[in-house]
Amino acid sequence: MRTLVLTVLFFATMAISAQNVKVKDIEKSLVKISDNVYVSKYDVSNEMYMQFISDLKNSEKKDLYAKCYPDTAKWHTKYAYNEPFVELYHVHPAYFSYPVVNIDKKSAEEFCKWLTEKYNSEKKRKYQNIEFRLPTEAEWKTFASPCTILEPRADFLGPKGISANTVGNVSEMTSDGSASGNNWADKEPAMPSPWVGFRIAATTK
Repeated sequence: MRTLVLTVLFFATMAISAQNVKVKDIEKSLVKISDNVYVSKYDVSNEMYMQFISDLKNSEKKDLYAKCYPDTAKWHTKYAYNEPFVELYHVHPAYFSYPVVNIDKKSAEEFCKWLTEKYNSEKKRKYQNIEFRLPTEAEWKTFASPCTILEPRADFLGPKGISANTVGNVSEMTSDGSASGNNWADKEPAMPSPWVGFRIAATTK
């Protein structure tokens, strides 16, 4: 059984590695909240985050790769234990659309830098110069209002089978260092943990 799992993980990782950043999908996901500030309708998914991880690995940035790789051991807590999630959650195709979790603020910020570089290097893009980043707490409160249409990328049920949906199924990091919103575990947001993820904000220049 474990051999089968490892085989699935290998091919799933190869599939992620072969993908390019989907510029059109990113552009379609952005919602304008002020003159030059946008926010994604979705939490950052496992699929997109693992593209970032794959790029770090391929570029031999070993220290950053180790720092940013999701801490899968965080599934082993007194609130959440689920062995299949430890091995499969971040890399199996079944979870590609689920929100990435078990990372800290620094890792999320490194992802935003990577995405900014990737997007701005694309010739066919809508925005000529854009910076992706974590939203501020004030921005989060703005787009988390009932007037803004946001949604989880997938109907994520945590190990307890609970779906929390204020603006998603995980609490979300902000640039201020806090995490806001409800989560499937109904726990105080802590980073890294299985119930905290993030979504990107973007500033056009």
